[in-house]
Amino acid sequence: MQSIRGRLKALSIADLLEFLRHLNRPGLLSVTAEGTAIGLYLSAGRVVHATSTCDADRLTSLLLRWGWLSPEQHDETMRRAAGGERIGKALVQSGLAPRRLMEARLRQVRGIAGSLFEWDAGEFVFLEGETPPEEGITVDLSLTEVVVEGIRSVRNLRLFRERLPSRDWVFEAIPAGERRVSVPLQPHEEYVLNLADGTRTIGEIHEVSEFPELETLRVLFLLYVTGCARAKAQTGADTIQDEARDEVTGMVQRYNARLALLYRHLAREVGPITDHLLMNSLRALQESRPALFARATLGGDGTIDGERLLESLRGIGAGQRREALIEGLNELLYSEMLIVRKVLGPEHEKRILRAFGDLDADAGVPVVGGGETPPPRSVA
Repeated sequence: MQSIRGRLKALSIADLLEFLRHLNRPGLLSVTAEGTAIGLYLSAGRVVHATSTCDADRLTSLLLRWGWLSPEQHDETMRRAAGGERIGKALVQSGLAPRRLMEARLRQVRGIAGSLFEWDAGEFVFLEGETPPEEGITVDLSLTEVVVEGIRSVRNLRLFRERLPSRDWVFEAIPAGERRVSVPLQPHEEYVLNLADGTRTIGEIHEVSEFPELETLRVLFLLYVTGCARAKAQTGADTIQDEARDEVTGMVQRYNARLALLYRHLAREVGPITDHLLMNSLRALQESRPALFARATLGGDGTIDGERLLESLRGIGAGQRREALIEGLNELLYSEMLIVRKVLGPEHEKRILRAFGDLDADAGVPVVGGGETPPPRSVA
């Protein structure tokens, strides 16, 4: 597989780490911003090593700050390291107990990984197959644990308002037996989870919560990312008439023809991880367009459930439904095409675009040209 690249925004490191947990491939996640570079080495859904160019993240600096190393021991360690001795050996020779060294490595990795949750911008690349430096001490830290600890440790609480900007979104708890992973929640998190009853909006949860608004948003974001709660589209009494229902069904069928074609191509090239790759696109839309996609699911052939979309459209004003559906499905198709480009390369992307053209020709729709990925136009 080729490298996977992208840009970070507020708290999107949580989504990225969850995606890599599903991907379950060994490699190096390298993240850069404003002259700082952080690397997380992954294996079997776990962080095994971390690097940072930030001076404050150096192991010797951390040990000195924590009081685990005296100034004299620090100076002795640095003299030994300057003479060519490995830093771990130099620390032990200077008086740090081996057990303390192992604890310090784990605490260092936690801190480096956790610091990424404060970033609101940056670029990332995942290089599959990259391994940690030889003979270095590794750790064993699950990606789920990194995500949970990272969200709990965020100091810049405005980031949660950026990720959950609408007070009108509704959240509901997911039964424990249906959750993707088991996350031990703290008492205040269980409290907020109980408030997410599927009827209250974020604004209403804040009003009844014992905690400040941004702390409540922190918990809701944690519950959402870890699969303890999901966004739910509001539904009204409005119904969709038969004529409009037929139009929507036809639109979804035309988009599904493209989604199924793309799925088959990707599955043939990369195998079972196709489902994880495409679910990542859908999860992003469930976050950015919950009114339409909160209930959406992908079938085993990559198509989207039209009935779920119809249910969600009931909560959208009648005059806005067609535009919302077209824009949403275009965005889903475009994000999946970007996955093809990142994972397989531009040649595969061009093949799929040509196949889309054949579908359009069969349906009597003007053919889309090949080349760079365009934002997919409506096929309605």
